[in-house]
Amino acid sequence: MNERSDAVLISALERANIHPLWDRYKRITPVAPQPKDAPMHWRWREIEPFAERAAKEVSIEDVERRALILANPAFGGETVTTQNLIGAFTVLEPGDKAVPHRHTAAAIRFSTRAEGAVTIVNGKRCEMKEGDLVLTPPMCWHGHINQAGRRTVWFDAANMPAICALDASFFEPGTRQDERFWEVGATGSEEYRFPGEEARRHLAEAERGKDGARTFRYTKKGGPVMPTLDLYLKQIDSRTRMARSTWNSICLVVSGDGRSTIGDKRFEWSRHDVFTIPHWTWAAHEPRGAAAQLFIVTDRAIYENLDLVREEIQ
Repeated sequence: MNERSDAVLISALERANIHPLWDRYKRITPVAPQPKDAPMHWRWREIEPFAERAAKEVSIEDVERRALILANPAFGGETVTTQNLIGAFTVLEPGDKAVPHRHTAAAIRFSTRAEGAVTIVNGKRCEMKEGDLVLTPPMCWHGHINQAGRRTVWFDAANMPAICALDASFFEPGTRQDERFWEVGATGSEEYRFPGEEARRHLAEAERGKDGARTFRYTKKGGPVMPTLDLYLKQIDSRTRMARSTWNSICLVVSGDGRSTIGDKRFEWSRHDVFTIPHWTWAAHEPRGAAAQLFIVTDRAIYENLDLVREEIQ
């Protein structure tokens, strides 16, 4: 094989920490997105035993959060669910208090089995009834308490991977001793809490989107709920059209059973399962039996702010 005529020059440039564009421009400017991760599926029936073990074996007094984060092996052991996002389940025993803290990452809580749990966000008491969504925006103080007589579980999502990739993460711990944090009312909680019953009503009234499914978008002032997270509730009552987009999605099955074809993967899912749709990956969903509902966490807002939103539907 003949050596490049510019090989000596390229070698000299690299030794000087200078790279030529002409021999590597295709690597620098790929013709299309190339997701690092394949779609993943976590079944609730496999997660739940670990949640029970964690509740029994890990004292809330010894940890910041008793949360089980869904980790995709494509990221080499990093705690990432899909690019830019993590999804998790948090478990609280009766009387547990998860210490207040705040951070630059944007996070949300979606109530699955959390009736009786409460999240305090910036001095506002947010109840966590079935299907409720609670926002914890960047640098808002937040903590959790279980005031029920039974174990509570909810789904979390956050954009820690995106914030860490930008090396823009700040974290400030609170104190376990300040009981005043918990002694607050619900006035003003609508800034952070979206009741599940209202979301379900809006979903029932929503028109069908381009993919054929009814979709409700959680919004604030007509835009995403936070500058880096965009959230949706989607009803699957028939097979959707294949679609792909430049953003990443984590899907929580709120109700029903169904199946999804995502890239070359096919998942059969049921209530409280979680699966991912990596960016620029074709995906379609269909119910098995009655209609199903998906709660979808996306980083679309990041791509919208950067003018990188692109979507295709077959």
